[in-house]
Amino acid sequence: MKKTTRLLLLMAAMATICWAACTYKKEATAYPATGIACDTSNIRYSVEVTGVLSTNCYPCHASAVAAGSGGGNKLDSYTNLKAYASSGLLLNVIMHTPGYDQMPKNASKLSDCDIAKIRTWIRNGMLNN
Repeated sequence: MKKTTRLLLLMAAMATICWAACTYKKEATAYPATGIACDTSNIRYSVEVTGVLSTNCYPCHASAVAAGSGGGNKLDSYTNLKAYASSGLLLNVIMHTPGYDQMPKNASKLSDCDIAKIRTWIRNGMLNN
């Protein structure tokens, strides 16, 4: 009986150690190409999301210009952006998923960090914060 109890305790301890050693924080991922950590622990629409969009998307997809170069797709309001994010379109176009238009058009794909920020905002419920 004592051997069985010790064996079970040892197995439980090993399982706990393995579980703890195998977990990691998704919030701070270092991207090998840059060596720079991407902090996705506190993504806010009003700061990080609009920051990525204003740099990469608003030149074509702001209300003032969307009718011409942006195909009518306006991304400079929370309501409009949430519709594209909810449908999956936003993430697919910025990730250059086959079968979707690649955005930004005629430009490089967004950085992995910028895509991670958008993805995190979507996964966290697309809050208007």
